[in-house]
Amino acid sequence: IAVIVFICQQHEQGRFVCFDHITFWVGNAKQAASYYCIKLGLEPLAYRGLETGSRDVVSHVVKQGKIIYVFTSALNPDHLVKHGDGVKDVALTVENCDFLVEQECIKCINIYSRYL
Repeated sequence: IAVIVFICQQHEQGRFVCFDHITFWVGNAKQAASYYCIKLGLEPLAYRGLETGSRDVVSHVVKQGKIIYVFTSALNPDHLVKHGDGVKDVALTVENCDFLVEQECIKCINIYSRYL
């Protein structure tokens, strides 16, 4: 298990507002969402799949209070076979996203250039 630690700095032009959702890539999105609903009390919120025009993935979204989980399964499971189940996205709501992304890219370039 990998643990990623983000060191957050205060910026005048951008700030963290709240956690939005987390996306899991799983073998069976319907089963995973159903488990979280039945065993942990989350409620179904949204669905994306063949019926809604999605030809690549099926997603089931569940929610409890402010907690939102998205369970996604690929209809072509090559990625899943190669990598297994796991977290794909952690989404945050921020102010002035462009500024924050630019600041993080500058940090990444500086870190990368040290290893060249």
